[in-house]
Amino acid sequence: MATSDGATRGMQGLPRAVKWRAWIATALVTLLLAGVGYRAWGLQVEDAETFRERALRQHVHTVEIPAPRGAILDARGRPLAVTADAESIYVNPGAVVDVVTTADRLASLLDLDPAAMEARLSSRRHFAWIARHVTPAQAAAIRAAKLPGVEITTEPRRWYPGRTSGGPLLGFAGIDGDGLDGLELRFDKLLRGQRARFDALRDARGKTALADGVVDAVPGATVHLTIDRAIQDLTDAALGEAVTSHGAKAGVAVVLDVHTGAVLAMSSWPTYDPNEPADAVAAGARNRAVTDVFEIGSVMKIFTVSAALDAGVTRPDEMWDVENGSYRIGNHTFRDTHHDPELTTAGIIKRSSNVGAIKIAQRLGRDRFYAALTRFGFGHRTGIELPHEETGTVRDGSRWRDIELATIAFGHGLTVTPLQVASALAALGDGGTWHTPHLVDRVVGADGTTVWQPTLESRRIYEPKTAAQMLPILAGVFEHGKHGGTAGNVVVEGFRAGGKTGTAHKLDPVTKRYAEHTYLASFAGLAPIDDPRIAVVVVIDEPQGKDYFGGKVSAPVFATVVSQTLRYLGVPGDPSAPTAEDLDPALAAAKARADARAEARAKADAKARAKADDDDDVAEVVDLPPVSEAVDDVDIPDFRGASIARALDLARTSGLVIDVDGSGRAVAQEPAPGRAPAGTVVRVTFAAGTAPPPPVSPEKPR
Repeated sequence: MATSDGATRGMQGLPRAVKWRAWIATALVTLLLAGVGYRAWGLQVEDAETFRERALRQHVHTVEIPAPRGAILDARGRPLAVTADAESIYVNPGAVVDVVTTADRLASLLDLDPAAMEARLSSRRHFAWIARHVTPAQAAAIRAAKLPGVEITTEPRRWYPGRTSGGPLLGFAGIDGDGLDGLELRFDKLLRGQRARFDALRDARGKTALADGVVDAVPGATVHLTIDRAIQDLTDAALGEAVTSHGAKAGVAVVLDVHTGAVLAMSSWPTYDPNEPADAVAAGARNRAVTDVFEIGSVMKIFTVSAALDAGVTRPDEMWDVENGSYRIGNHTFRDTHHDPELTTAGIIKRSSNVGAIKIAQRLGRDRFYAALTRFGFGHRTGIELPHEETGTVRDGSRWRDIELATIAFGHGLTVTPLQVASALAALGDGGTWHTPHLVDRVVGADGTTVWQPTLESRRIYEPKTAAQMLPILAGVFEHGKHGGTAGNVVVEGFRAGGKTGTAHKLDPVTKRYAEHTYLASFAGLAPIDDPRIAVVVVIDEPQGKDYFGGKVSAPVFATVVSQTLRYLGVPGDPSAPTAEDLDPALAAAKARADARAEARAKADAKARAKADDDDDVAEVVDLPPVSEAVDDVDIPDFRGASIARALDLARTSGLVIDVDGSGRAVAQEPAPGRAPAGTVVRVTFAAGTAPPPPVSPEKPR
């Protein structure tokens, strides 16, 4: 008590200023201690969860591993797109001992920029890609170098065994496995499956010490196409040869099953290898069957005449005054290539009369013509399972002027896609019924269940009578002779076909006028014409030279594709079908001489065998006159080891017809290498190989 009183008396004895400073200091210390206590309480209690999450983020990270991407298979189960393992190189910058030395070594082994490597290795991140999808030799060199912090991992890489086969159709997947174009883009969600995911605990060096919360990967689904790889290959080859030989800008061909709408082949040129997707951009490649629209020209006369027959305003045998090939509407004069005074409705198709098509359209009238075109599918998407499909343009018929009615009748003034033309034509081959064109038969999940199927529609767009009338009309286009059709110079070996040629001036995008010497050559047809199985449309964009007509440029592609495809499908040939000898008297004479020599040989052989049977001890040798090297004798090459495309090229060069059996590489042929008359059918058997994917160059990190 005495002490307390002494302290009080001591304070009382201090100056007032000192007393205030003491009280303030005491208060500040008290507040500071209270603040520290409150903050400690907040850290321990109120903000504990927040800091716990922050700590987890620093030491635990979620790792995702892509699932194996699903395969894309053709109609017979042959792989068109598959996923293979590839090695990729990454770095943990924090574990790199010597940045400069490591950067120089990586740059040397992988052919990369040293400065870029040094910047990447100096990153504060725990992970950075160095190079992805490297070659086996590069991966082995990196392993041998044993660079601290540099690791190798295996990740899936998309591989396209057919290389350029159907490239624009399939599209491609990016380096991270995401679909970027074509079917790869359209079915990306189903193809990529579900990624594996787990939480990884990092130690001080950034390495994974513990994994928790694992979610297993679910492999992507498998897409089964209607495309047949063999038909796709032969279509690619025929189209590519035509585009290159005519110096054309581009080309497209579509093959449809007329009874189902299934797409058997869809070829675009230029094409590209999806394994090297940068080539697609450089070549301007795209799936022109759905992305490009054209004024298709005289091919449209098929639908002008079909609409008129459907409406009952004409008959196939009705005679029309076609004005000797010159007809004036207002200030415009329309001309035909031929100067026929009169033609039947069928003859208007056969001779490709613009005047006749105009007069038919005038009788049909705007309203009925427009209604028919929209019913046939023009101006609307077909609904095929592809991105970027165009609709084409068909103006409302009520707004057509007289001149538009006239030009639309022969394929100018409206735009269409090749697929629209193919599907509308295919309906004529199936009794008037249109089927939704489709590329995908089904998508099957990893568990074997079907997870997606196309929604298909069938509807009647022509009367059955119209379809039946149009088939012989279209067959007339292949008639040869002085008054033959516009494809009279073309032979579909072994089959009778029908169709329509088209040669259209192209619109100059700058002047908005039709260019004088820029053309679109096309052909659309059905085969066999008596009982159609397939519809084929071929469009060649801007062929060069004097042979720019559809009958000269596109019809031969049609003939090759049809003949090869029908043989491949096992469709019996037609003995009454026209042959090359029917068109070329010299070739016919050469064949007759060859047949006579063959008959003489057969008789001599029979005589020799009969003599040998009568007298076993006597052998008679019959000397026949030497066979001259006639124009119809050609060499049969050895096809073994060749791809379908290469075999087709060899056959065309040799003057032979190839009968494709199977896919892959040629393993057998009949007849064997030797000599035979031109036009001989050589049956070549192909078998799929199992060669591993070729190594690809590493991409620089992005």
